[in-house]
Amino acid sequence: MKGWDGLVSSVLLGTDRRPADFDELPEYVRERLGDGGLLDAAALATVYKRAGRKPLRELTPLEPAGGEDRPLPRPGAVRRLAAMLGGFQTAALGEWLRTAEANGWGVPPEHLPALADYARNRAEYRPLVIAAAGRRARWLAELNPEWRFLHAADAESNDPELWTHGNAIQRRAWLLGLRRREPGAARAELAEVWPNESAATRADFLGLFAEGLSLADEEFLETGLDDRSREVRRVAARMLARLAEAQYGVRMTERLRSHLVESQGVLAVDLPRSLTASMERDGLDSQNPEGVGKRAWWFHQIVANTPLSAMHLTWLETPVEGCAPEVLQSAWTEATVREGAAAAARPSAEPAEADGGEALASRWARALLLANANTGSRNPAELLRLLPPVEWARAVEVMRGSVDVAELVGGLPVPWPPELARMILDQLVRVGTNRAWARLASIAARAVPPDVLDHPITRDPTGDEDTWRRRLVETLTFRHEMHEELT
Repeated sequence: MKGWDGLVSSVLLGTDRRPADFDELPEYVRERLGDGGLLDAAALATVYKRAGRKPLRELTPLEPAGGEDRPLPRPGAVRRLAAMLGGFQTAALGEWLRTAEANGWGVPPEHLPALADYARNRAEYRPLVIAAAGRRARWLAELNPEWRFLHAADAESNDPELWTHGNAIQRRAWLLGLRRREPGAARAELAEVWPNESAATRADFLGLFAEGLSLADEEFLETGLDDRSREVRRVAARMLARLAEAQYGVRMTERLRSHLVESQGVLAVDLPRSLTASMERDGLDSQNPEGVGKRAWWFHQIVANTPLSAMHLTWLETPVEGCAPEVLQSAWTEATVREGAAAAARPSAEPAEADGGEALASRWARALLLANANTGSRNPAELLRLLPPVEWARAVEVMRGSVDVAELVGGLPVPWPPELARMILDQLVRVGTNRAWARLASIAARAVPPDVLDHPITRDPTGDEDTWRRRLVETLTFRHEMHEELT
């Protein structure tokens, strides 16, 4: 056994059993070895293996990436970005990128590869990294297959070639961009290629109709209910359920009225006896979840997909017969969340609903929350977020005695309104270091808006012990300094 393998064998077995033989080592190693022994030879051979290679020839240099016009932030902000990419306070990375973008700052190009690596398995960070990469996005995407999500930046060029000849990421981003600008044109483009797309692609592209969804999409979505793919049918049904004026909503309303009657102050429920072909076509799932009977599950889905305008808020306080009340309460919650999501996706220029402009979903959410109704398996935060943000603090104050506050606020969009943030931090000031508040403190550390980061809790002594209170103060201080550097 000669050369490098011989050295390894001598080290493992000992030179008594396997004397070292340097004759087969490369000439450059033997020249420098002189009278050295086994360990010297191993050290030289290691360096030779790592660096002793002939230079590569006839390589084509990479084309330089496009430059950027945006200035770079202050050195302190750049050092903070590097620290987050290195693992310190990484949860604030998205906030750094959004704040830098909002203030017109660019990202130092040497940090773009690390950002692309961080975002490759974190979909929520991809739009931020694409924006940070700017003109360099496509250049980076070509260097590493794991950064292919950066190809989505190409769709901003509105080049129709991306739709006809682009990769999957480019095509999806192009269609989404067109859907946001011209919903009808996007629908026509998808209808043209529909028969040739895979089931997975059809379902994915159809889900983009949530952007700018309107009755103009109804006919195309109805054809999706007859698709050969179950997933496509499910997506089509979900989209149609968000159109309260569509025939889908009319069909669900008729089903509800055939199974639910209000008589003499009681809601009498006659559960469906079978799942008809028409019900299956409209997306009702035959497989009931554990703990819910089949007939109750079918009825739950009917209620959850019926427009709120076909139901009455007074039903929340009405006794129920023929069905467990929690089935109705859970279904009402699902219907409210669905209609709230549909309202949020409508163009802002669309006229507000009647009744003083207050959204119907907000009124249902308020009633479900403040009546302390059992919301089934759903987090009450899904209902809370349907209320105007100015009401969040008051709603939390009312419900805090019966609901875990961390559960209630944990699903809210961030940053929180200042009133809610101050109320939560004021509460945390009063509880000392009680471990029961650790989860709420962790949530608040990321959700407090910039103008509340300098809360008095950050100036209270925290001691040397590693507690949730100390971590909260450190995070608030870190974020406060970060915003000062970027703004």
